[in-house]
Amino acid sequence: MTTLALPVSRRLDVLAGALAPTLGGGDHAAARERLVELAAAAPLAAAGGVPVSLIAASAFGVDLRMLALVVLAPIIAGLLVRMAVHRPTRRLAAQAAAAGVLATLLYDLCRGGFLWTGLMDHDPIPHIGTALGLDPAWAAGYAWRYLGNGTGLALTFLALGLRGTWVGILYGLAVCSGLLLTLVISPFGTTILFPLSLTTVIMATLGHAIYGAALGTLAARAHQRSVH
Repeated sequence: MTTLALPVSRRLDVLAGALAPTLGGGDHAAARERLVELAAAAPLAAAGGVPVSLIAASAFGVDLRMLALVVLAPIIAGLLVRMAVHRPTRRLAAQAAAAGVLATLLYDLCRGGFLWTGLMDHDPIPHIGTALGLDPAWAAGYAWRYLGNGTGLALTFLALGLRGTWVGILYGLAVCSGLLLTLVISPFGTTILFPLSLTTVIMATLGHAIYGAALGTLAARAHQRSVH
């Protein structure tokens, strides 16, 4: 009999046994519990990445307003329902909002330095509001940035149980690599976001590292408080 033909609980036991050295330090029960946690967190982790993914899709010419209505709105509705009936989800979402907004603010202080000194000649965030057809565009753009991208990526980070400053930096740099790849291969990325240059690459890399460091540090502190 193949593993896929086994009952779900038995398949979980088999998988936990195989991953026990990695997930549970050799403890089968701990590995099984961690697998259950990851399975429950997977939808939240996936949902958190949607806002930034939709911005990437718009760089390929897909209408952002349509994506917001067809893709993002149902996901938000589902998340709200889960929050209403599941207290841990409410707590996780609140932590993601607090950490994500603060980490994004620190990123924007860095990015603002590039704008204020003239190293960058325009702010790309209001374009999001323009693409959504909302006015004022800057307010809609920054709402998406803070409550969508910043909070969403924080939700993914926390749902996966990640924490620590260096883990956060690596996470931020991974997100940054996705952004830079989008700018390289998409037909409209450099038009709607920012052109690729040494300055903008440094800005994006530094900003995402700051975002990730703040996120990872806040997650680690929250975890320490929860276990004491």
